[in-house]
Amino acid sequence: MCLSTAALSLFLNLLNLENITTEPGRVIIHASDREAHWVNNGDRWCTMAPQLDRLARFAPSATE
Repeated sequence: MCLSTAALSLFLNLLNLENITTEPGRVIIHASDREAHWVNNGDRWCTMAPQLDRLARFAPSATE
């Protein structure tokens, strides 16, 4: 999933700043389940969070 810089900025403004870490080319959102890393890709910011969430949902449970 990718967003423009403007769209990512709008999204980040909705979050608590204590849950966000930034470094050059990367924004990390510390969520309750796991971290979401947004990586700069030219004029867009991309994350694998939706795919990782989907994989986690369908992964076999450790208790099975």
